Amino acid sequence: MSDTAGPLAAGAISALVRAIENEFAANPPTLCLIGLSGVGKSSTINAMFGTNLAVSATTRGTSRFSARTFDIISRRTEAAPVTCKLKVYDAPGLGEDETLDANYLERYRTHLPKCDVALWVVAARNRALALDQRYLAQLSDKMPNLVIGINQVDLVDPLDWNTAINMPSRGQADAIAIVARDRHEKLSRYMTADCPVIAYSAQRFYNLQALFTTCLKAAPKNRRWMFELLKSFSTRDWLAQAKGLSPTQRAALAEKYIASDSAITLDQLAGRV
Repeated sequence: MSDTAGPLAAGAISALVRAIENEFAANPPTLCLIGLSGVGKSSTINAMFGTNLAVSATTRGTSRFSARTFDIISRRTEAAPVTCKLKVYDAPGLGEDETLDANYLERYRTHLPKCDVALWVVAARNRALALDQRYLAQLSDKMPNLVIGINQVDLVDPLDWNTAINMPSRGQADAIAIVARDRHEKLSRYMTADCPVIAYSAQRFYNLQALFTTCLKAAPKNRRWMFELLKSFSTRDWLAQAKGLSPTQRAALAEKYIASDSAITLDQLAGRV
C-alpha cells in the first residue's frame, strides 16, 4: 500500500460524510406524529431516534402545532459519525379541546403531504376509538405512508408482563394479539387503503424494531437509508430491561436479533447521495 492510500481514503470518507450531512440539512427525513394525548407519541419517537420531545403524563406535552428539527449524531456508520437531521411534525393530542380540533386537522392536512411517514399512535388499553376513527376519516387521503402503532402493550390485561425476559406472558401475548386485530378492524374501515398495525411498548423497547422496520418500509424507497442512519436504539436496550436472563440466554437473544443493529458501511451509502 502506498503512503498516500491512507490520506486519500480519509479524504474520500470526509467528502462522503459531508455529502450525507448536506443531504440531511437540505432535505431532512420528515415524520408526522398523530394521536390523542397520553398514548406515548413522544416516548415512541424518543425511543426510536434519541430525540428529546417533551413527554406528557397528565398534562399536555406539546403546546402548539409545530415542526421541530432535531440534530442527531448517527454512529451507525463504520468509518465516522454523521450529523443527521430529523423533522417531526407534532401537535397537542387531538380531542383535548374541540375548539382547536378544526385548526389542527387543517394543519395536518397541509403538512402531511410533505412527510415521508405518518405514524398514528393509539394506546393498547384505550378501547374508545371514536375520535381516532373520525380524524382518520378526515385525514386518510393525505396519508399514503401511514403506520398505526399500538403502544403501551405492557399495560394490557392480565397485567402479568414477564420482567425476567422483558416480554409479555403467554396470556398477555394472546390478549395483545386480540387487541391488535380489534384495532386494525375498527380503524381500517376509515382509511382509503389498508395499512400496517404494530403493537409495541416504547418504554420497554418491546417490538420497537418491528415498528421501526414498518415505518422504514412505509417511507419512500429513496429516503429509507436516511431513516436507517437515524435509528438510535438497539437490541441491547430491550435486553437491558430483561433482568432475569442468564448470560447464555442474553447472548443467544442478542445473536438472534443483533442483525438489525449492524453497522452501515459508507460503501452502502456512496450511491445514495
